[in-house]
Amino acid sequence: MRVWVRAWLGVGLSFCVAGAAVAEDKAAPPPSAVELDWAAAARMDIEAIHDTLRDNHPGPVDVGNPAFAEWLKEGKAQALAQAAAATHAGDYWRAVRSYTNGFRDGHIWFGFSKPMTRTWPGLLTMRDADGRTRVVLNDDEPSVPLQSELLACDGKDSETLQRQWVDPYRWNADIPHARNAASVFLMTAFEGDPRTPVVCRFRVDGVEVERTLRWSSAPQDRLSSLIDRASGGGGESIKLRQIDGVWFVSLPTFNLQQSEQVDAMRALIRELGEQAETLRNAPWVVLDVRGNDGGNSGWGSEVAAALFGKQTIDRIEGQFDWTVDWRASSLNASALRQAAEQAEKAGQTADALYRRELADEIETAAAAGKAYVLKSSPAQSEANTPTESSPFKGRVLLLTDHNCASACLDFADIARRLPGVVHVGLPTSADSIYIDNTGIALPSGHGSLSWSMKVYRNRIRSNNQWYEPAIRWPGGPMTDAAVANWVRGLTFN
Repeated sequence: MRVWVRAWLGVGLSFCVAGAAVAEDKAAPPPSAVELDWAAAARMDIEAIHDTLRDNHPGPVDVGNPAFAEWLKEGKAQALAQAAAATHAGDYWRAVRSYTNGFRDGHIWFGFSKPMTRTWPGLLTMRDADGRTRVVLNDDEPSVPLQSELLACDGKDSETLQRQWVDPYRWNADIPHARNAASVFLMTAFEGDPRTPVVCRFRVDGVEVERTLRWSSAPQDRLSSLIDRASGGGGESIKLRQIDGVWFVSLPTFNLQQSEQVDAMRALIRELGEQAETLRNAPWVVLDVRGNDGGNSGWGSEVAAALFGKQTIDRIEGQFDWTVDWRASSLNASALRQAAEQAEKAGQTADALYRRELADEIETAAAAGKAYVLKSSPAQSEANTPTESSPFKGRVLLLTDHNCASACLDFADIARRLPGVVHVGLPTSADSIYIDNTGIALPSGHGSLSWSMKVYRNRIRSNNQWYEPAIRWPGGPMTDAAVANWVRGLTFN
């Protein structure tokens, strides 16, 4: 039972229950229509977000994080002021997103409830480690080659553009290195958005050139794919593969929503068992979580157990304190009951029972005016318990990029403590101590909100803490071939 509870408690953004989940309003008008009253929609939804978080999120009553309650009030005022000038869907999104992003909590999510057509100018840019904004993807602008430096657009330098159009909406300021990763959204917009840059200056092969950008429509799924390509994510599927003598255990996601994804993960876990002898005698094995931004952490535990044995994983997880406080509210209790129904239909009777019992406790606490329901789960073993020796004769490496968050970080909690494993690549992302999400459709009919129902009290990582690799990626695109070549040349102390 304890193993199941740990897996469920680790579920991040992928946990969204049926009845309270993000939903479409079938009667809502098309959100792309410019003539809609976007200012009124933004004001309505900002107020709803304030009230929903106030009554259901652990943060507003968390004495250990007074900044949350402060932003709940101050951020609302700022967002409402910005909303007053909204005339377009993009203005609506920016006003509401400035509020939710200001909590610095990656598990508070806001977005359109229906797919929105986006636009882009045929190229995407990102800030590099030196703070220069460079072209990293170019499908339609041959006159601006890859790695050209963006200097300015419409009289504003690239740093000003980043601060104005990206930072308030995409960047968690508690994670400094995440700013460069978020910069990939600079050359994206909602269709018809009047704020899109037009005339831009680039440095191409040492020469400054001026180009007029030609923005064109792109369905949301296509633009998402382009962004994944530009930022190095969204690559390989879940599988075991060998590249130039280096074995890669590819784990690009733990958010397995489709049956095909679950089948792929199950197949990988079986293959890890079948190939155990080969992998343990290989010179290099890479636990590759590039592009993985979370999901259900139980999958990471299963992969680790397939490689190192369940006893080793139980010993490591036994060192963690999983004590949590659930925010007591009727809405959260309802969400858990509906999750229990889903679990029952899936044949997960123990899961369903746990959730129903927890929902009853939360409902009772809410009726009594209590803020939380405490679920104590202290560490079962000492952190200095002697570790086993690694069953691998070669090097086992945990490879991360800036995307690693939520359940990916839970996997890193384990992997970094496995005997002989070395963390390489780029610093991970980070997440707040609030987790286990549910959601609602916002009253305007245009947006959806997701929030966490519980707070970790003694998590192994502190709030918005990321992991630094022992060996940093030297720079450049993290292609499979480049990574394999780099791994083969690494030296270890």
